[in-house]
Amino acid sequence: MEVTASNFKSILPDVEKAINNCTFLSIDLEFTGLDLVRNINAFDTPEQYYQKLRRNCKEFLVIQYGLSIFRYDEEKDIFHNETYNFYIFRRPINHNIPDQRFLCQTSSIHFLVNEGFDFNKLFKEGISYLNVVEEEKYRNELEEANKKVTDSIHSQQNGTNDVIPIPPDAKEFVDNVVGQIEEFLQSDQVELQLPKCNSFLRRLIYQTKSEKFRDRISVETRKMDNKDRILFVTRLKSKVEEAEMQKQKYEEQLSELDAFVGFTKVLRMVVNSGKLVVGHNACLDILHSLDKFLNPLPADYEEFKELTHSLFPKILDTKYMSSLEPLVEHISSNVLKNLLESVSKEPFEIPDVVIEEEEVGYSLKDEKEHEAGYDAYITGLSFLAMWKYLGSLSGVKGAEIFTNFDLLQPYINKIYLMVLIENQYMNLAGEDLTVSKDHVFYLTFPKEWKMNNIVQLFSPFGNVYVSWLDDTSAYVGLYKRDQAAIALSTLSQSDTYSIMTFARRQALLMGTQTPFASPIKKRKSVEGQPAAKRRKTNSGSFSMSKRSIDPIVEDEEEPAEPEESSSKKVFMEDQAWE
Repeated sequence: MEVTASNFKSILPDVEKAINNCTFLSIDLEFTGLDLVRNINAFDTPEQYYQKLRRNCKEFLVIQYGLSIFRYDEEKDIFHNETYNFYIFRRPINHNIPDQRFLCQTSSIHFLVNEGFDFNKLFKEGISYLNVVEEEKYRNELEEANKKVTDSIHSQQNGTNDVIPIPPDAKEFVDNVVGQIEEFLQSDQVELQLPKCNSFLRRLIYQTKSEKFRDRISVETRKMDNKDRILFVTRLKSKVEEAEMQKQKYEEQLSELDAFVGFTKVLRMVVNSGKLVVGHNACLDILHSLDKFLNPLPADYEEFKELTHSLFPKILDTKYMSSLEPLVEHISSNVLKNLLESVSKEPFEIPDVVIEEEEVGYSLKDEKEHEAGYDAYITGLSFLAMWKYLGSLSGVKGAEIFTNFDLLQPYINKIYLMVLIENQYMNLAGEDLTVSKDHVFYLTFPKEWKMNNIVQLFSPFGNVYVSWLDDTSAYVGLYKRDQAAIALSTLSQSDTYSIMTFARRQALLMGTQTPFASPIKKRKSVEGQPAAKRRKTNSGSFSMSKRSIDPIVEDEEEPAEPEESSSKKVFMEDQAWE
């Protein structure tokens, strides 16, 4: 079901009821850009990975949020489903909450347009949102402003208002306003719009109103469509009525704030429910869900993990789940579309799923890939098929499978990290996997070198994994780890290239810069894929595919902006990121 600002309020109670009664829910997000590959290093730690994605989250916006809600019926052994596709676009609020910049990648926008994304609907009817910090700031400002006005009304009644002397250069303007108000009171006009003026002159007008007109008029500041703040004068019979008008205005402002909070309410429902949240390649989805709608992402990695786990105590990433035994041996590719194809045939079986209402769901015949709601739906179906398969392997049958969450424990709160080798993951509920980098070297070389030069250099020590940094440097990982010491000793003496251990390079990056770091940022070909997808050939070497990526920016205190690349840009919605 498509949800925009026009029907958001009316469907919200149904969404809340479905969330509270569900077995689990799955999510998917669409963004204005990704721009990830150029930053991720195959040998990054999960913490380094997080820091790079955190910067990415600050650059791009969420424009569509898919929420697919699954409820298991034990008696009938079927799942009921409701799926919502929310269009997300923050409205301009006021000077206290700055407008968000609409930063995007043209490749992402071009891709979404070709997939049928309706940007007119997004801009005209997108649902607004505020995270907790933004809402609290706005609410506090409203309360403070209301208190000032209320106190002003009481102080006027008690004659305790502080008087500001009117400067000579403002006297003519104030006198002119007084004349207009006097004419207004003699007329049958309903209200009077005063001339545009700055905040100081508005303060003088409010003061003059109290001194000269007392209980005769009310003055109100209104924000116009062009964002000008204009004073309006209306007749007032009593201070009681003025106080009542202020109370009504404050209530209207709170109601407006509630509308600005918008989609954030849905995420708060999910948090309050404590239900299992399922995503596919969910790291970026989780980061954006927190940063945009809940709490800004902490700078500290461990604080981020603690925050995420406190808000979403049960998260499952189907990309991580499908990359492990016993599932991975039956799944040729865990790109979302391919994963669905794999689990739609033996030995998997998708359980029966029925849509609660026709307009509140999808079917597989819709084939609306890259629509957030549809992708959330097929993520949920893929998860169900894998869950059922795990149950069959454990000898669990029928309704007992989908009430047995113990089957899912190996996969809960472990988030898949694309590009990283050694099958690393982000563990939201404990310590991350510690992976030795003793077999990894930092290599610098002439600009003319290609992949073959590096492979040939290390050929006496077996196959290698190369992660390019720029035209003249790369990280090189040995497949045969026991050859690391010999390789370093053998290759250390050369005027053509330079080599050092991964650990030493990281230590230098955290301390002083080295002359090895090259400022050139161009795209290179990298051979490799995640460890879970590597296969041994008959010769015992890696079988790795080639793909083009942006150069990797190593973690430094202030990472340099990447320069323009002369090579062909790879679209960030590449299937590898699904």
